[in-house]
Formats: sequence, C-alpha cells, structure tokens
Amino acid sequence: MICDTNVWYAIAEGEFFPPFGIELVSTEFSLYELVSTEVAVHDPILLQKAIRAVYKYSSGLIPVDPFYYLLTNSSERFLEWGSELTTNMVKTFNEMLNMDFSKTVKIPDEIAFKVIQESQERRDARVKYAHYLNSILPEKRKMINRDIGKNEYLKTDQIEEVKNLVFQWTTNYLKTKNDSIEIEEINWKSIEFFLKVTENFHKKLDTTKGMKFNPNDATDWLNLLYVEPGMKYLTFDKKWRKTILEDPITKDYLFV
Repeated sequence: MICDTNVWYAIAEGEFFPPFGIELVSTEFSLYELVSTEVAVHDPILLQKAIRAVYKYSSGLIPVDPFYYLLTNSSERFLEWGSELTTNMVKTFNEMLNMDFSKTVKIPDEIAFKVIQESQERRDARVKYAHYLNSILPEKRKMINRDIGKNEYLKTDQIEEVKNLVFQWTTNYLKTKNDSIEIEEINWKSIEFFLKVTENFHKKLDTTKGMKFNPNDATDWLNLLYVEPGMKYLTFDKKWRKTILEDPITKDYLFV
C-alpha cells in the first residue's frame, strides 16, 4: 500500500495504527518531503517519531522520484539510472535519529539552514505552479459557463488532455537529463489511478467557485504517480479522499 506523507505523522502521533497483515510502502517523493519541510526545524521531535515510524512500519521503499518510476515502467532503457537522492535522504534520516533533544529541542543551525533552504526551494516551485493554475481559473470558468455549462463539462472525457500534461512534464524532466521519450512509449495503464484522479480533481477545480489550487496539493498529487493497478493508496487528507471516493474507478484504490 503506497502511503502519503501524512501517514507517517499520523503513526508518530498515535492517530493511526497499521492493521496487521497490511504492508505500508514509502516513496522517495513523500519521504523527501518529510525531511525537507520546516517541521524538521520547528518540531524535530515529531520528525524523529515520524522517521522511526517509517523504519518500523514501512515494508519497502520505492527509491526513485515519481517521474523516473513512470519511466522505468515504460521502457527498460531507463532502468540503468540511479538515484542519488535516496542516499542523501537516508543519511539525513540517520542524522535526525541520532540527535539528542533531551536538553534542547533544537537542531544544529547548519542543518536547520539547509532544511529551510531546501523547503523554500521546493515550495517556490509549487507556489509558481499554483499561481499559474489559479490565474487562469476565472477566465476558464467563464468559458465553461458560456460555451458548454458546468453539467456538460463534468461529463466530458479529459483523459487525453491529462496524458498530454503528463507527457509535457515528463519531457521537461528528461530535458534536464539530455534524454527524451515519445508519448506512445509511456505506459499509461500503469498510472490509470493518477490520470483519473487528476481529471476529476481538475474538473472540480474548474467548476467550483472559490476553490483554488493550494501549493501543498502538488506533493500529494504527484505522489499518486506511484500507485499502479492492483495497489492501494493511503492518505488522511480529506480533500483527496473525497475526490478518490467519488469515482467508481478510483475508489477501489483507496484504503478505507
């Protein structure tokens, strides 16, 4: 079962106890988020507990970012790549676990600076994307109401548009590695869950007055790229749970 970042905090705070026989799987994307947020600075004891929860209850780790994971499911030629982030992440985990906060609940300044800087860089990217989406929403909503109407718009099949969006992201990702892929090469069946949740979420975003895309939505959203057919997903975020449960195709993926 693929886990959202909030699962490890829920275990750490005693709000969730993994059922017997259920295997929790962590992802590099969610764990990187765990160690690169300002929680590490402002509540390092909670972060320590969350890391211990990962070590104790995670039966496995998908040690690559979500786009690389999609690529490895699409073509064998990408399997030779490695993941330096995983090594750095494990090192950070071990550093946090070995810190003694019995006298002072404070991490060393140099680590705090690195965490805050990393957190800010990741947040800046999310804020930029959220600002873009939110900036086009007013005009998009006007066009929907004028040209087709909300009810008809919600019935339209937008999976191809979502595929094109994922292809654009993947193309940009590969440009940084001097590589490329054709849209026909991508294993779309492996991300059925992500495609449908994305379609439904954006339809709701496009037609719900006052709703906006939150920068924090990006991490929760992209973590869904790890969820393949036959897998379950666990999150405690009410917004995402509601979106997933509203569709007969996606609801079976959610662990309830």
